[in-house]
Amino acid sequence: MKKIVLMAAAIVTLAACTSEDYLGNEDAARVGKGEKAISFSSSTGRVTRATGGDAATALGNSFNVYGVKKVGDTYSNVFAKNVYGTAADYNAQPYVVTWGGAANSTASNTSGWDYVSGDQTIKYWDYSANQYEFVAYKATEGSPTITKYQKDGFTVEATAAELAGLYIADKVTITEKNGSPAMPATLKDNKIGDIVQFKFRASATKVRLGIFTTIKGYVVKNVKFRPQGAEFDATTANAKLCGSFNGSSASAGADTYTVTYDATSGIAQLATATAASDYFDFGTFASSTSIGTSSTDPTWASGSADYQAIRPNTDHVGNMQLKVDYDLYNATTEETIHVKNARCVVPSIYMAWNPNYAYTYLFKISDNTNGTTGVENTSPEGLYPITFDAMTVETTDGGEVGTITTVSTPAITTYMEGSVSSTGITYATAKAKPIYVTVNTDGTLADLTAANLKLYTVPAGTTEADLVLASVTKTEVTGTGAITVPLAAAETVQGINFAAATTAKFVPAAAGTYAVEFTDASAVKHYKVIIVS
Repeated sequence: MKKIVLMAAAIVTLAACTSEDYLGNEDAARVGKGEKAISFSSSTGRVTRATGGDAATALGNSFNVYGVKKVGDTYSNVFAKNVYGTAADYNAQPYVVTWGGAANSTASNTSGWDYVSGDQTIKYWDYSANQYEFVAYKATEGSPTITKYQKDGFTVEATAAELAGLYIADKVTITEKNGSPAMPATLKDNKIGDIVQFKFRASATKVRLGIFTTIKGYVVKNVKFRPQGAEFDATTANAKLCGSFNGSSASAGADTYTVTYDATSGIAQLATATAASDYFDFGTFASSTSIGTSSTDPTWASGSADYQAIRPNTDHVGNMQLKVDYDLYNATTEETIHVKNARCVVPSIYMAWNPNYAYTYLFKISDNTNGTTGVENTSPEGLYPITFDAMTVETTDGGEVGTITTVSTPAITTYMEGSVSSTGITYATAKAKPIYVTVNTDGTLADLTAANLKLYTVPAGTTEADLVLASVTKTEVTGTGAITVPLAAAETVQGINFAAATTAKFVPAAAGTYAVEFTDASAVKHYKVIIVS
């Protein structure tokens, strides 16, 4: 599975002395007097951290850095080729830091990175400053247009592919001083006098969508998608889902984004004024013969398990709706059953497509379908829903999120961090992570209580249909591994915000087959089967 690259670049900042004397920007001759120049190093923050040349390769052997200092209430540029400004159209001219040369070969190069060249002069810490602010970026794909580059953000016009190669560092704000900095600097603790650590994050989002089936005795084929709206009166073989998206496909053209930095984390946030698309096309879904039969072997839209780079979507977030027709085919008897209008809703809490995340959406077609085999809106629907089986989020730090949602009203969604793999999703006790549970009623999350939500163990091979028909024995889980409902307090995991009243969780004590049971206001019971390895 492809990882989105998270970079870390460190600015080695060197102080001249331990006093509060003004140092200013002076030439390299001062280094001979024991004063420290600002210099750079880098590393990549992937699951296995790379440093030095590996990080340089990922960044294309250079990056742009803009730094300012604040003395009292007055800002001035440090790493820039022009004077500080605050006008709306002000555009700072950042320094370019390049990889090459032996470490410690110059005062401005302690880790293989250097910036002293031409009109880019050596820089020193100013201990009279009460604050420094650093921002950085590097474009490695195409030619995105970056304007109004300032300490609090900038504007970028780019395609999804260009965003995938646009690495924006978390903003670093430094106020604390190291009164006795080492020479050369070795501490990466974001203090004046020491190394300033940058983390670069890719600006694009990545997604993939797959479907599999668990129906015994039949294969599922000829899946056709039915996005809502006048544009989609007919079915399509492309995996088009309704909702609110920033762009309608991975091939959408360039868009203009306003980039700002989170006030707490410093992480870059991208927003666009472009109107939302009411559908997203995940690509052609090939199902003329059959589809996959497990969550680790689904049939993927676009024909590949590879992620597609797309525009981030944090300002047009809404529920995502799946509506499909498909055929059930028995190879022995050559019987075909046409199922129409099977559908589900993915709640909006799982639909914020953040930069530098990869999302996997898996849908399971089971014998519990809410489609109809007769005339739509006239014939009765099946008792059991298709299930939206899993949504996963993979961050460049290796964190992973897996959710399973039954496609029905209500729908039960389960989520486990770290459940995604290159082939799909697996819940495992070895992760020692909680499985979170939410219940969605067409986009509205239900309040959960100990009375309306239960957790059971059931025999291997049990389906949701078996549970509705009460044809299997279920044993409620108590003690170790019991479900906590509702949460004691709100929790946020990998960008998903779980409200206390609408969320439950449990940590599986052992491998096996589990069932979550939700009882609605009409005393009707709904189930989600969870397989834990």
